[in-house]
Amino acid sequence: MKRAVVAICVTLIFVLPITFMGALVAIAGQDVSPSDKALEEIPPDLLLIYQEAAATCDGLDWTVLAAIHKLETGFGRGNAVSSKGAQGPMQFMPPTWLAYGVDGDGDRLANINNVQDAIFSAANLLCANGAGDPAQLANAIWNYNHSDSYVAEVLELATSYGIATLGTGFANAAPSDLLNNPRIALTSNARSDLEAGIVDSRIVALLDAISRRYEVGIGVFKTGHSMRTRSGSISNHYYGRAVDITFINGSPVSRLNLAARQIVTSLAEIRGDLRPDEIGHPFFDLTVVGGFSDSDHDDHIHIGFD
Repeated sequence: MKRAVVAICVTLIFVLPITFMGALVAIAGQDVSPSDKALEEIPPDLLLIYQEAAATCDGLDWTVLAAIHKLETGFGRGNAVSSKGAQGPMQFMPPTWLAYGVDGDGDRLANINNVQDAIFSAANLLCANGAGDPAQLANAIWNYNHSDSYVAEVLELATSYGIATLGTGFANAAPSDLLNNPRIALTSNARSDLEAGIVDSRIVALLDAISRRYEVGIGVFKTGHSMRTRSGSISNHYYGRAVDITFINGSPVSRLNLAARQIVTSLAEIRGDLRPDEIGHPFFDLTVVGGFSDSDHDDHIHIGFD
């Protein structure tokens, strides 16, 4: 079974999605720092183990390992056997351990009940199922535990464990920076609007920042969007002050897209002039200032400025 995912973030705090997508990721090469929630819940020595284990799988974030450990055994460290026979701190079934268990602490033994071995083995299993690719992360987590609700819980918790920033501000960006950016896919209408110079500079700056971590697909700025919203007011799209993001890291925006959820939560953390007034998204459970969810935003992230 495939789960669509996306991994994301722009200046700030990632908060993994509840229905899909997961894992906090670094922005522009910066590492994800533990959030206050992570520092309160995660023992310091385990935090280091998650980070070291995640480093063995390019693209996997440590927050995913932390979230799985929390959900499986509450950060347990020793013997633990579930009613279904799963064992150890990360709850491996014995046949799965035989295939993916590794030595994490350097003693040349792969012990299912050793917390360091178990965490490194979880990273190995996730990576083998594609977790290093943001578009495959949710599917990799599903293969760890065949439950959509489990995937949602892991992603949501992982997002809450990490924070990343772009620094003190956003770099100045010009429309040409987006037009020539291989990480930004543009429809013909979106490209024409950029070339005509009718896209608000704040939108340009945000997209430039987001693209440093994510590959994004832009559906529309102004051209191709209706003048008015469903309520009858004039849309910010009409003034070139809005954008609809339809794809992230090759996956369509949906409630199951982690990166999409991360981007939404990241946008909500922005302070200053680049904080959007409107953030439309498909995550009905997510509450952010200026955010809204409805049937019109099931398949894209809307970012708008008044």
